This record gives sequence, structure tokens and C-alpha cells, in this order.
Amino acid sequence: MNKSMVASAIGSEAPKVISPIRLLARILVVLFVAEAVIMFTLPLFFHTEIDPVANFADSVMLIIISAPFLWFLIARPLHTTAKEIERLNVNIAARAVELEMQNIELQETYQNLKVETAARHRAMEELRDKDQLLIQQGRMAAMGEMLGNIAHQWRQPLNVVGVKIQELGLSFRYGELTKELVDANVSKVMEILQHMSLTITVFQDFTMPEKEKGLFKLEQVISNTIQLVKESLIKAGISLTVNSVGDPQINGYSNEFSQVLMSIILNAKDAFMEQGTVNPQITVSTYSENGKSVVTITDNGGGIKEDIADKIFDPYFTTKELGKGTGIGLFLSKTIIEKNMGGRLSFRNVANGSEFRMEV
Repeated sequence: MNKSMVASAIGSEAPKVISPIRLLARILVVLFVAEAVIMFTLPLFFHTEIDPVANFADSVMLIIISAPFLWFLIARPLHTTAKEIERLNVNIAARAVELEMQNIELQETYQNLKVETAARHRAMEELRDKDQLLIQQGRMAAMGEMLGNIAHQWRQPLNVVGVKIQELGLSFRYGELTKELVDANVSKVMEILQHMSLTITVFQDFTMPEKEKGLFKLEQVISNTIQLVKESLIKAGISLTVNSVGDPQINGYSNEFSQVLMSIILNAKDAFMEQGTVNPQITVSTYSENGKSVVTITDNGGGIKEDIADKIFDPYFTTKELGKGTGIGLFLSKTIIEKNMGGRLSFRNVANGSEFRMEV
């Protein structure tokens, strides 16, 4: 039903009020008829004689005399009341039309909001899916580099294991095998295997998706992350120092936080390689400040040019050569820290380098 139909439907119902003139005429007729009935029927029952002419004249005089009083005392107040009722009925009808129109508008607004809310919900779901896809892509890229690091990291320990096993075989062949030598070699091999097993565990933890936030210690996550990139940094001649004050903790996603640390550290390594930095150094510091856990990653790689410093967190922005960078590492890092964990990731140039600061 549209607004015009509603208005016509309600406005067509005119208030039913008796006209005061008609009401007065009816009263006079009733009085006249009543007097006539009494005048002609009363003698039949009581056997009395009534002068019809005199009584009729009296009745007419009574009606004439009482008519003004009936008008001022009954008809006129009724007329005023009827007019007021009619005015109120018109106002009520107009108000009803207005309310009906408002109700229709509210229903239309509600339907529009419902559709808009559903569209926004779908858009948010799509954005979350895209964010998760980007995070997964960033993680896969980091995993590729980590696999190279692990392969390099395992090569030397595996060589040592091979040497220890050969030493046991040769000692047995030449009759020089002793319990002390066996114990020493077994102990060294077990130490190496435990170290390699720890590397696998850290790698598995990093690749495992997290659905719920959890409380984790920054020092432990930093240690695990460095374990994955240590060999790559050593190979590039980069020294990494960790300074931790207290025991700060974060309620969030430890694997995603590790991904952010790794992305920033590897970006620093790439910057060292591009700049040809002499004695490259990375310092990771953790502490608590104003009720928040803070992590800073500082390097001496020369910093970032001021004209592009405000673009480093933009998606797909990179200063690396084609094929050497995706441009999503820092964008994902900012998304993880600020959107997924409710913190803040910022950057600034410092003396001889740059500093990334995370507050959660």
C-alpha cells in the first residue's frame, strides 16, 4: 500500500455527527407528538374530558417558549461539541495518515539498512579472507627462505654426525674403541639430533595456523624466530643482539608475531646487502611501557629515504629489484600487529639506520 492510498483510505471516513438544527427539530417533533398522544389518548383511559383546542394551544405555546431554552441549553452546546469532535476527528485522521507514512518510511529504512548491513558483512568477510590469504602468502614466502636456512643449518651438524659415526667404525676396526669414546660420540650425536629436532618443532609451530589468541612470552618467540634465521644472518656476516628487560608478555597470535619479526629482520638483511653495509648489526629490544609490551628492531643499514618512508607499509610497494620482493611483507606486518592484535607498528629513521617499533 502506497502513501496516497493510505491517505485516501483514512481521509474518506467522514465523522458522523447529527446536525444541531436536526436535533432541535426532532426534539420539537417528539414534544409535539407526545403532547398530541397525551391529549387524545388520556381521555380514553381515564374517562376525562380535555379541551383539545386549549390543550393543543398550550402545547404549542409550551413548545414555542421552550424552544429558545432548548437551543441555548441543549442544541447549541451539542453543536459546539459536534464541531469540536469533527475537528478532532479530522486531526486524528491526519495524524493517522502521518503516522502511517512514517511507519512506511521506517519499514523502508529498515529494509535498506538490512540490505546495507548484509552487504557490509559480506565485504568484511571478503576483506578477512583476503587478509588471511595475504598472510598465508607472506608466510609461504618466509617458509621458502626458512627452508633454505634450515638446509644450510643442518648441513654442518649432519657432517659432524657423519664424522662421529665414522670415528666409531674406524675405532672398532682398529681395536681402539673404548666406552669413553662411545659415550662421548653418542652424547655429541644426541645433542646435535636434539638441536635439529628443535629446529623442526620451531618450524612446525611457525607454519601452524592459530585460530584463537593466547598469552605468550616475547623472549621465547624472539628466540624461536632467531633460531630460524640465524644461519642466514651468520652466512651474510650480520650480528644480531637481543636486549630484554623484564619478562613482557602479549595476548595474541605468537606465530603471526614471529612472522612480523622475521619479515622485519629479513628486510634489514636485504637492506644490508643492497647498501653494502660494513659490520651490519641488528638489535632487538623488548620492554614494558605504559602497560604495553614493546619490541624495537634497530639496524645500521642507512635508513629509508624520507620521500618513500610513508609508503613502506603500502601493499605491493617495494624498493627491491623485480623478482626479489613482493611488497607485502611490511603491509602484512602492520595488518597483523594493528588489525589482528590491536597494537601499533611504526617506523622511524635513527642514526645510521632505521627502527621498527611494535606496541601491543
